[in-house]
Amino acid sequence: MRCAGEARGGEAVRARYILIMASYGHLAVGLLAGRLHGGADATRDQRTSAGTLLFFATLAVLPDVDILGVACGVPDLGPFGHRGFSHSLVTALALGLVCGAFAHRFGWPAVRTAVAATLAVASHGILDACCAGGRGIPLLWPLSDARFLSPWRVLPDAPRGLKMLSRPGLFDFAVEFAVFFPLTAFALWRGRPALLRARPTPASAGPAPAPARPAPALGTERALAPEMIRR
Repeated sequence: MRCAGEARGGEAVRARYILIMASYGHLAVGLLAGRLHGGADATRDQRTSAGTLLFFATLAVLPDVDILGVACGVPDLGPFGHRGFSHSLVTALALGLVCGAFAHRFGWPAVRTAVAATLAVASHGILDACCAGGRGIPLLWPLSDARFLSPWRVLPDAPRGLKMLSRPGLFDFAVEFAVFFPLTAFALWRGRPALLRARPTPASAGPAPAPARPAPALGTERALAPEMIRR
């Protein structure tokens, strides 16, 4: 990551966002976090519930809620504008701890929920820093106002507004879909990853077979035969 400077002269231009569409990559990473979390049935060999996947996918796109503030008049270039404090790793950690604190209400493990939620939210800012367009990301806010960009900006910037329906917008979406489709396929696959499969316990393996009865000795059989004839 490298620090990205930003001109602040003059008034901040208020960006108008119409029909903002979340980046497909954020949704894919959120689905992956939900799949690895597993929900309340994480110890069973079954598909992760749709509610769990939807929850973590929502967390992954949640940082872009800052566009609502920009639409209501918040300066776009400030820390509360788009790609501002909501994209910070500190914010991701805080949201992860909150999710972990309320995890018991859903029957989820607190530690695994906190880790998965933190990673889902933090992935948004990291992916944005790898996009080909846009400003830097304040990953360390409020500890630092510096904005960071990845030296490998290989991902297309998410098309915004009606530009999504243009030829370049559809092309960028197709590229992003191709890059993140394997994560989506893994998240929605019926089987459970081997690391999350429940291991059979001795209690669940069934009762132990009864030991075989030893065959009577030959002399014993001959001794019992006259006794049976007398009866």
